[in-house]
Amino acid sequence: MMTSITRKKELRDKVDVNFDGRVSMLEYLLYQYNASPKDLVDRSMGHLDIHEEIRKAMEALAEVQARVRAYEAEKQRLEDGSKLPGVKGLRHKNELAQLNSSPLWEAINVALIKAEAAVRIATRKFGGGVSASSLMNADGEAPKATSTDGAIWWMNRELQEQKAKYGRTKK
Repeated sequence: MMTSITRKKELRDKVDVNFDGRVSMLEYLLYQYNASPKDLVDRSMGHLDIHEEIRKAMEALAEVQARVRAYEAEKQRLEDGSKLPGVKGLRHKNELAQLNSSPLWEAINVALIKAEAAVRIATRKFGGGVSASSLMNADGEAPKATSTDGAIWWMNRELQEQKAKYGRTKK
């Protein structure tokens, strides 16, 4: 049993990490589970042991993002140019109307197809979309979450958003 004075001293010395005189929930949990802030930061940073398929899927999504940035930059340039008076403005409006059939749009579609394939491979290999109850082991315990679960979910989510905005439209 601790006295009030020793408890306050321990809270001040061990729990209050940033020395502001208050104990946040995070500081309390670090104290409760005997973890250091360095452990928390190291664990929350990216993992160095990312599987090859997940790395390929991330690179494919980065390629999609690069293509989208190039497309959006060109679209912005043409929109700004379409406000010009005369022939220059009309030329930019015409090019803006043709932008969805341009090589930039085709490059986005190709990158989206490749990214979708890479994400699908990573999802099939490392889970995602599989219920925990179907993965229970013989003891009836659910498996531990791996470090790739969140990454796969975010890759699928990002791919869905990109496909919804830039994917092929049915004619």
